[in-house]
Amino acid sequence: MLETDWSKQCSKVGDDFESYGAAAVSMVRKFAETDSNSEWALGLYDKTSKRYYASACAILATQKGYSGRVLRIREVVVCPLLDYGNLPETEYVDTLIHLLNGAVRLSDTSLKARHIKIHLRSPADAVFFRAIGTALDSKSVFAATEAHGAWLSFTKKNAAALKAV
Repeated sequence: MLETDWSKQCSKVGDDFESYGAAAVSMVRKFAETDSNSEWALGLYDKTSKRYYASACAILATQKGYSGRVLRIREVVVCPLLDYGNLPETEYVDTLIHLLNGAVRLSDTSLKARHIKIHLRSPADAVFFRAIGTALDSKSVFAATEAHGAWLSFTKKNAAALKAV
């Protein structure tokens, strides 16, 4: 369970789980406990290391300015070991990539949407995702990638193009 894993990680970095991520984790818990078909709690779990790397909330909604449904990824929290820099930066980058890949898969399956919006944690995340967006645009994977403040938006071109990446 995420809370058990992160509590152990907090101990390793000298923090207390309740003060570390109580607010963000309580929002994810609320989404996990709801019966809603349009609000989900997400966790990125690695079976090899047996570690949760991130959690987030996924919301399927209609939004002004978009045709069709939008999958919004919010309340992204990375694990204490990443947050405190106790793991290599490459694992942080991998976590962001897995977050994006997971959002795309989710938008193709359980929370179907043509548009994906990810609320970023930091300005460094925005730089990273813009670079990813530019690279994917050059391969014509997405119809559009845009950044607006702390939000990064992807409009999928089509399912076949995404599977080719």
